[in-house]
Amino acid sequence: MGALALLGLLLLASCASPDPAGLAEKEAGESVTVQVNALAPALAARTLAGETVRLADYVGSNVVLLEFWSIFCKSCLEEMPHIQRLQERYGSQGLVVLAVNTDVFSASRVRKFLRKVGFTPSFPVLRDPRQELVAAYGVEVLPVTVIVDKRGWIRLYQEGYRAGDERRLEKTVRRLLAAGEAADVTLAPSKGVTAFAPAGAELVREGAVLPALPCRTLSGEPVTVGSGGPHLLFFWSLYCRPCRAEFPELLDLARRYGPRGLKVYTVNVDSRRLAPRVARYLASQGDAACLVEWDDPPEMSLAVRLGVRATPTVVLTDREGRVVLAVAGRLDMESLEAKVQAVLGEL
Repeated sequence: MGALALLGLLLLASCASPDPAGLAEKEAGESVTVQVNALAPALAARTLAGETVRLADYVGSNVVLLEFWSIFCKSCLEEMPHIQRLQERYGSQGLVVLAVNTDVFSASRVRKFLRKVGFTPSFPVLRDPRQELVAAYGVEVLPVTVIVDKRGWIRLYQEGYRAGDERRLEKTVRRLLAAGEAADVTLAPSKGVTAFAPAGAELVREGAVLPALPCRTLSGEPVTVGSGGPHLLFFWSLYCRPCRAEFPELLDLARRYGPRGLKVYTVNVDSRRLAPRVARYLASQGDAACLVEWDDPPEMSLAVRLGVRATPTVVLTDREGRVVLAVAGRLDMESLEAKVQAVLGEL
């Protein structure tokens, strides 16, 4: 971005009204750099172009820099060109930058602002109009820069920006990029679930009747869910600690009720690049039947059609495809088992 464009950007920022999101700007004072050694919360949001971006798509092989900013924050806009240069310098080595815009405005207004100041970021700009990501990452002032290592751990959390802070960011990025590949990754759950889809989706309601939904297992076998049940669908991710905690109980349910007619499928929401790890994990759990949607168009995925936006989520249908139970988060296994017995006609 040229000097004139940057000057215009700063003038716009200095004349703007306070951030409608209620986040104060931190313009001076020591930047806060904390080796928090905490797992990064799962993050899912839509970009200005409407595409879905997830932190889980990058951790494991990339270092991720999250930049929380607002069009009303002068310090944010002063820092942004330095973040751009970091992406240009280290993107080929594995750095991923995700800029999280905290404004409540429409995507078109944010795009218009960026065009007006002549700034074209080479990284995705995510929207957080409902302040979900702000809450998950404890953002109270702007800007906030968070750097997540390849294993999903937060290694830097910086509030505010002063000229020269970019050298600290670059030093951290270089050190984390030099570390080896991550063998095992998890993300921090929030309120018992791990988010993997943006806000807005509504989980299918109990009583709804599902059409016949064609799917495929990990081994490529065609499967139809919805009709021909009863079906128990368990949506999960390798990055989701609550999912792994519930896996043994779900598999025990499958072993006990599978012979009586219950069809249990785990539905993995991760990306194709995790296929080897998904297969190894399933083998360690006894080769549970797993549905995958890696090659399906997003709008055709089972998760999208059922409104699933967090893991773990369980959907139970009866023989006619009617939804008997749809719940995200920790399961009450006794209640689930009672509903399974009911759809099997054992109560």
